[in-house]
Amino acid sequence: MERCVYNHMYADVIQLISPLQHGFLRKRSCITQLLSVLHNIGQNLDNNTQSDVLYLDLAKAFDSVDHQILVEKLKCYGVAGRLLDWFTDYLNGRTQRVVIDGAVSQWVPVTSGVPQGSILGPLLFVIFINDLPEIIPNGTNTALFADDTKLHRNISSLTDCEGLQQALSNINIWSQQSNMKFNSTKCKVLTITRKQNPVVYDYQLGSAILTRVQQEKDLGVTISSKLTWHHHISVIVAKANKLLGLLKRTCPLLTDIQVRRTLYLSLVKSQLCYATQVWSPAQDMLKAKLERVQRRATKWIFGYKGKEMSYHQRLQLLHLLPLCYDREIKDLTFFYKALYGKVSNSYLHENVLAEYSTVVQLKVHITEKTALI
Repeated sequence: MERCVYNHMYADVIQLISPLQHGFLRKRSCITQLLSVLHNIGQNLDNNTQSDVLYLDLAKAFDSVDHQILVEKLKCYGVAGRLLDWFTDYLNGRTQRVVIDGAVSQWVPVTSGVPQGSILGPLLFVIFINDLPEIIPNGTNTALFADDTKLHRNISSLTDCEGLQQALSNINIWSQQSNMKFNSTKCKVLTITRKQNPVVYDYQLGSAILTRVQQEKDLGVTISSKLTWHHHISVIVAKANKLLGLLKRTCPLLTDIQVRRTLYLSLVKSQLCYATQVWSPAQDMLKAKLERVQRRATKWIFGYKGKEMSYHQRLQLLHLLPLCYDREIKDLTFFYKALYGKVSNSYLHENVLAEYSTVVQLKVHITEKTALI
């Protein structure tokens, strides 16, 4: 029933959803959101311009959605009549309880929040938060992934900082009007610049001053103050090595090569290949650091026989590519999807596509050569 309602409603609602929202929507993802933000910040960095990024965290966002406010917003989106009555009944009359070690609490009514684990829940939350970008003043950019919100702005003087502070104050007012609260201890400020003496400003959310950081994890990718990927790669390599070590310790009697290969792909390689379209390194040192993990993993997959074969032979037998080639193919695939509308490309203007085309042509040439090798 939920799927039926979702399919009929999505086509009408998607036209009204802000292009700045990338969560739970078709053709949009963490990658499209990160690229839309980092492309702008990267251009500022090339022009020696400072960018301040505010990372905001809504406390228990999905559980705090006010049902009455949500129903009113559904009316504004054209939901009326029996369908609106259905949504009202869908949200109201729910109860919950807690079970711990066999002890059961009493049932209590659920007076707020969208049903988690449901099909319609994410779409209802996106509708609830959709008007947030409308209160942001000109000059400040916004990016959303469900409840994860970022504000970023070019900073040349204290006036720009005050403009970003105004946007933050507007969001704080919006949260109070929407009966939602920000977790100020998890809200951070990251200044991205190469300047020796950047403009420093204490951004304030309500009565709390936001904490300044040198790097911040953003949708699974660690962003640094100089927009380099050394720290992010160190983090994912350490995590991948820990998981590979865990496999070696817990699966000594598991000798089936295909099973070991599947475990490597699902647990280890997935850590090394997430969102590479965003952070793919250019330095040989970082490429080698990533590749060493797969070298060790392929040796473990083959056991004692792996020591007698070269890395190239192991990859051929396992039908795997070196990670550097794997990243190239992902870049090409994503560019193709953006070019032909398979993913959201609203942030890619014609001049940007032309700029990327040159890079892609070079990557195609390199990929073709490596395929021959």
